[in-house]
Amino acid sequence: MAGSGARPPVGGLSPSGEGRDFTRQEAAEYIASLLEGLRAIAHGAQMPFLAYLLNVALEEANNEKASHR
Repeated sequence: MAGSGARPPVGGLSPSGEGRDFTRQEAAEYIASLLEGLRAIAHGAQMPFLAYLLNVALEEANNEKASHR
């Protein structure tokens, strides 16, 4: 992902379905990281509504992270 630096949690569920499941905290952190990069791409590509929707999802992921600390 362009500039997001997102990496799945160590030992997380692989694309093939092997490995362990993410915890809610790990999933929220990973999703938030991905959404930050996607939001920047949408904004840079002049897609304000998509950037807005991605920001709403990012806020929800951040709320989820904060509620489980």
